Amino acid sequence: MDSDPPPGWHELLRCCALREVAPKSAAALDDPQAAIARVLEESGFVEFARSAAAEGRSVTLVVNDNHRFTDTHTFLGAVLQLLDRFLDAERRPPLRMLVAAGSHVAGADERAEHERSMLGGHRDRIAELLWHDARNDTELLAVGHTTLHRWMAEGGFYLACGSMEPHYFAGVTGGHKTLTVGVMSLESLTANHENALSPRARPLALDGNPVHLGIVDALADLEDSGARLLVVNEVLVDGKMVAVTAGHPLEALHHGLDTVRECFSACVEEPVDIVVARVLAPLDRDFYQAEKGIKNTEFALREEGVMILEATCRHGVGIDHFVALLRQAATHDEAVAVVEARGYRLGDHKAVRLRALTDERRVRVALVSEGVPAALGEVLGVHIFADRRGAAEWAAGILGPEPSRGLIVEDAGNVAIEVLEEPGVMGVR
Repeated sequence: MDSDPPPGWHELLRCCALREVAPKSAAALDDPQAAIARVLEESGFVEFARSAAAEGRSVTLVVNDNHRFTDTHTFLGAVLQLLDRFLDAERRPPLRMLVAAGSHVAGADERAEHERSMLGGHRDRIAELLWHDARNDTELLAVGHTTLHRWMAEGGFYLACGSMEPHYFAGVTGGHKTLTVGVMSLESLTANHENALSPRARPLALDGNPVHLGIVDALADLEDSGARLLVVNEVLVDGKMVAVTAGHPLEALHHGLDTVRECFSACVEEPVDIVVARVLAPLDRDFYQAEKGIKNTEFALREEGVMILEATCRHGVGIDHFVALLRQAATHDEAVAVVEARGYRLGDHKAVRLRALTDERRVRVALVSEGVPAALGEVLGVHIFADRRGAAEWAAGILGPEPSRGLIVEDAGNVAIEVLEEPGVMGVR
């Protein structure tokens, strides 16, 4: 017999006036594959493929790994639909697929499962399939100022499929990121992510965001090397595709920004007392990924406010580079000093900005998860609870008897909160 569902946050935090925020419902596309095929055709994909074949080159499909939900299977179906409709078999370019894993490492079973979900019955249409390994120097080559997977250095034809939603330091995700960060060497990826230490690296912020500008530079390196680039961006809400864009990576990004903001952002007029950030799959896999829910929502909190992050974290902490820095540095100033003394390492931005939240802004943070040992709480600077009730009692004790206001943010790994600094002016644009 199934156990009873856990009590809701409204019931547990009766002392707070809580507003719920979630990805906004939008009508699902009636035929996602047809929609992708249409925007791809409009973006010139058929001529793109015809040119690749005429030059005796493959079209390289660059796709996300399983850390980010993207409907790659439907994308592939649309690509094949267009090729079969417009090009005779002998005039179609070979297709190969590069899984843009970034710094992630996946085991054989995880890879096999992801490949099955992406390819379905189309495996025989893919001439070659590789997973990017940012740490394998034999598979990496310089492209201008950036080091990327060796396939990206061939000056060929590249079609990426990405998903668009807010990103806590790159502004917005999409195919522009899949084509660059997703296939960078660890050294180049680390250099890009060091810019996440900047206060201008925020969700939904592109102008002046040094992480985004680094991605733009990497795209320029690719094009300077002769690469021809196209992307498809999917906007997915609750697993449903609600919009697609296609074209040059930056054009496709900007065409989807209004939809992303409409679906994945909310505003508060002034900072609130408490935020409950609920992170859903696949970003709930570990604390390293789930902590994006804090970064996307922290700007909605007043100083000395309360943040509750709720995430399964079935894989525990995950990539633990940042934990080593947290062990060394109990304060924000100490964390910055360590990074300045030894140089930036991948993951340091998470530690430095977490310390800024808890030390500089004095926000009290809790994690509701059975996957992260409670003993790590002191190192992380986070109170860890196995269930909602314990976290709610802790939060109520901090907030006290005075009326308080807060937010419950569903899918906080993808939903960003913006604060109106002045009427009609977005504080983080």
